[in-house]
Order: sequence, then C-alpha cells, then structure tokens
Amino acid sequence: MNNNHLLNEILEQPDVLRRVHAEYVLSENKSLEEASRLLSNSSPIHMTGMVTSQYGGIQAAIILNNAKKLSIVHNASELLHYHLPSLQPGASLIAISQSGESAEIVRLLDKLNGRLPVIGVYNSEDSYLSKHCDIGLPIHAGLQLACGSKTNLATIAVMLLLATVSVGEDLDKAGQDLLSIADSIESLFVDWREKFTPAVDFLTGSPYTAFLGRGPGLVSALFTSCLFREVSKSVAEALSAADFRHGIFEMIKPDHRVVIFAPYGSTYDLCISLAQDLIDLGIPVLLVSNQDPNLPANELLYFLQTDHYPENWTPLLDMVPLQLIDYILAEREGLQPGVLNLATYITRIE
Repeated sequence: MNNNHLLNEILEQPDVLRRVHAEYVLSENKSLEEASRLLSNSSPIHMTGMVTSQYGGIQAAIILNNAKKLSIVHNASELLHYHLPSLQPGASLIAISQSGESAEIVRLLDKLNGRLPVIGVYNSEDSYLSKHCDIGLPIHAGLQLACGSKTNLATIAVMLLLATVSVGEDLDKAGQDLLSIADSIESLFVDWREKFTPAVDFLTGSPYTAFLGRGPGLVSALFTSCLFREVSKSVAEALSAADFRHGIFEMIKPDHRVVIFAPYGSTYDLCISLAQDLIDLGIPVLLVSNQDPNLPANELLYFLQTDHYPENWTPLLDMVPLQLIDYILAEREGLQPGVLNLATYITRIE
C-alpha cells in the first residue's frame, strides 16, 4: 500500500477485474441472467449516467446495436429534463451511477416511479440506486477514496459482460478475456515510473491536450480526458477522431498535444491516417494502440503499445497507462494526485 489513495486504486485494478470475474462468471449470477432476459425482451434499451458513468454504457451499446438490439446512451440530466417521454412501455433502462447517489439518477428514478423496469449498475450496495432498481448489478470495485480509476474500469467490465450475455455470446470466453486483461494490466505496473516517464516528458507543458478515438477508442478517450482534468488539472478535451477533422483541426498548434487511442479494428486505419496528418502539421501525437502503425520514425510521435485484445475489450487496458502517466504529471505540478479541490466524489446537487 502507498500513501496516495489514487495510486493504490490504480494498482488495485487487476484484482477488481478478478472480483468481477468471480462474481459474474465463476458464480451462477441470477441477477446477470435476469438482466439479460430483460434486455432480450426490451426495445429500445436506454442507458443513462453522468460523465464516466454515462461513458460506461457506450461500449455495451456498441455490442448491443451491432446485434440489432437498439440501444441509446443518454446523459442522465438531459434525459431527466428533455427526453423523458422517450421512455415508453416495452423499453428498459440501465441506470449507471458508481456512487448510486448522483442527484440526476435519484431524481430520474423518483420521476419514473416504476413506469418501466430499471437495471441498476452501481458500486455502493447500500445506495439509493441499489434500493430503487428492479435488478442490481454491483461493480464490486470496493471503497473509492480518490478520482475514478478502478470504479471506471469495473463499470465497463460489468457492462461488457451484460452486453455479451444479452447478445448470446459465450460468458466463459468473455471471462477469460477479463482475466487475461487483468494480467496484462499487472504487467504494466512493473517498473512503471521508469516505463512511463518518457511519455510524461512528451506531454509535459501542453496548454491543451486533445484525446481522440473512434468506437472503443473514443470510450478510452472520454474516460482519460476526465481523469486528466481531475488529477493533473490539465486543459483536456475528448472528441471523436471524426469530429476532430470537422473544425478542431483549425485551432490545433504545435505546443498542444494529441493523444489518439487506435486499437486494431474497423477504424484503425482512419486513426493512423489522422496521426500522420497531425505529425505532418508539426503537432506532437501520443499514439496508444495494440498494433504497430509502421509510421516513419519522428520526434513528434510517441508510440505506446498495449497487448492485443478484441477491439470491444480494449478500453479496459488502454486507459491504464494514461492513469499512471497522469499521476506522474500531477506530481510534477506539485499536486496531490487524485484529490478534488472543488468538485466532490458524489454529486448530490444538479
């Protein structure tokens, strides 16, 4: 154990994934089976949460939509105030809140008042969400004492398992991927300061950092940009790599940094092409991928290679090196990594 809560929680992530595996794959989990049956009979499937909880539904929605199970991911506040009439009979709602106490989720459940079935995905098993959902899927991350790392990873893992079962894929195979990723994460922790300091050097001093990706890569970008804002207090923004070409290109400068998550898959080539275009413009790019891009050597390119997994599972691994990089960045800024000065870990006020 270390003196810093964030570092402890980053290093705990392999064990968190193994707990998720034990609870949802090794054990006969009636709640997972019940939730899967509900989704099979629901149309559309709505998912909602705030910030990282909302992001936690995106990859599951990709899997469900590819299996022709219409799934929509909402910001919980926007759903509550502007899109509530879309929750019609025959639909189901997956409410995601790591604390289970977020103001928007509490108000949404109160307003729905049982109008449609709710699957709750939460960390605290004594929370409002856990007590007011029809089916509960705890993420088993353990007590959170710092900015989100292990809770974010556990949320994605549980949602991936739910989506996997709901589209009829093999749960045991998914569980093996989960355990293998836990091992890959653990291997990142060997000599981690020495390993990731060059990437920290590459990002240090940037007045603006854009995190880009598509599909699963966008999931990694969204989570990571949030962490950079909270931990190293960086001016960080996440965008679809496609959106980046529609205007943001105009303001990017050589003293900025761009981080591109490009796992091998359907949009890999598009992400690599964007990386090359940025380098040609003199913009430094940190590329995270499980595939060697074979780009020409260039001082403006820092390549961070991760172990190879199916595209849908890559956010579980690709986010972790950036957590450690951000931790060191915060230290360099004289900050206590993982400590919030203005925000709170549980947001009870809209």
